[in-house]
Amino acid sequence: MDLFLGEKIAVLESETQKTCRSCGERLKLVRTMVNSRTGAIVHMFECRCGERTWDD
Repeated sequence: MDLFLGEKIAVLESETQKTCRSCGERLKLVRTMVNSRTGAIVHMFECRCGERTWDD
């Protein structure tokens, strides 16, 4: 069984130029994750209205 630690390795700016599809407000970066199999990086964003989205 493989166990992985959730270590913080970098600090990224939380403000982005992305806007919410629901209300049009600017999104805030809340998580950055790495797929350990592929190395792909996924960014999760959240709006003040509660809408969440991600990109990779």
